[in-house]
Amino acid sequence: MRPRPWVVLLALVPSLALFAQKQPKISVAGIRVVAYGLGANGSELHIFNEQPGTTIGLGIVAPDGAGIVDIDDHASRIDALTDDKGKSLLEEGRIGPFPKISEDRGSAIIEIETRGRPSVGASSINLQGAVAMMLANGTKKTRIPALKLEQGKSMKLGTATISVKSVAPGEESTDLTLALPRSTMNSIRAIRFFDTKGEAIDAHRTSSGYMNESAEMEFDVKTKDKTVAVEYEVWQNTKQVKVPFKLTAGLGLAGGESAPASSSSAEAAPAPAPKPSPSTPPVVGPGDGAASPDAALAQLRSGFAASKGRDVLAVIYPNDRGTFVQGMAVIVAFSILGNMDDQKASEKAQKDIDAMFSRHKVKPPLNRPPAELFKETDLSAFLTDCVAYLKAHVPKGQDANELLPIPKGKLQNLKIEGDTAAGKVEEKDIKFARAGSKWFLRIE
Repeated sequence: MRPRPWVVLLALVPSLALFAQKQPKISVAGIRVVAYGLGANGSELHIFNEQPGTTIGLGIVAPDGAGIVDIDDHASRIDALTDDKGKSLLEEGRIGPFPKISEDRGSAIIEIETRGRPSVGASSINLQGAVAMMLANGTKKTRIPALKLEQGKSMKLGTATISVKSVAPGEESTDLTLALPRSTMNSIRAIRFFDTKGEAIDAHRTSSGYMNESAEMEFDVKTKDKTVAVEYEVWQNTKQVKVPFKLTAGLGLAGGESAPASSSSAEAAPAPAPKPSPSTPPVVGPGDGAASPDAALAQLRSGFAASKGRDVLAVIYPNDRGTFVQGMAVIVAFSILGNMDDQKASEKAQKDIDAMFSRHKVKPPLNRPPAELFKETDLSAFLTDCVAYLKAHVPKGQDANELLPIPKGKLQNLKIEGDTAAGKVEEKDIKFARAGSKWFLRIE
């Protein structure tokens, strides 16, 4: 599968993770609209067993290596909810209770509930707000070497006590229930079981739940052993965050996708742009390209340093320029996450970004093919403004050049084969192509 264009940009410099990679992605996973009830007083029968109104399900995916420990529906908020005809749908709007988080804490679902219903003929819904959640980054494993599978036995995980609530041996396995604090359950990424020889035991969680601060986890452990080792993988470096979202969704939701792909700070994150056909020759203009791969890389760096979009694009392969600028547009959209703890600053940043996009006739959603997205846009001028914006909004203590997709270090292990070349910069792959006797960087 071809990587998404902004991921390609992020791969060029790890520090861009500040803007995108370390933030959860939020997208619309489903929409339910109940128009009216039936029967006595219009309230005897309800479609979907729901009262009239609109429910929007948001899918949340944690970045690689991170986990969603908890979601605070009370601290989350809905700032705006309208249909495409301008009607407000915020009547009795709220973030629904009991958000669902996957067992591995990598994804979650929340529901936005409102009594408002879209206008007749409306085709899409616009929503904006923020989801409050506790994120964790990285894990730590702790192994309890010998736990007797007997009711009442307990063990310590940090300062928390976990006890064996019940044990029910079967013919080939043991049903085990552990009692523990809710906060501890939320902090656990995985629990694994081992026999006395250190061999892994096949086991899986069958259910879990909580009441107030008391929680339980049930397991089917494929063993008849009376004593086992238990390994807890616990999330580390927890942090409370509010992740903003601004989304537009119609009835054309993609079916069968395993995870949401839209960004939490843009209307929708770009899907992979169609790769130009290899038979389509690139158009090389005057001043385009460089004499060598090293020279192309040097011009990319100097172009970014001088905030000159034209110089940067001159060494990007002509057929890749739209994809490259699309990636930069997403990075700019993601940049408001740097202000996620300051609502006023976040709102101002969003207003400035919207104004810049409007000035260059870049209209959301950003998931359209670059040729369509930028059909009225001067790519060089837009890229220049994107770079200038990012430099002007550098978080305190950060180097502006560290926030741009500029490969650092020396180009090494360069191998040229005909009109293509590949090398590494700080252990990251980088590719080049030659057209019209000039060299360009590829965005693939």
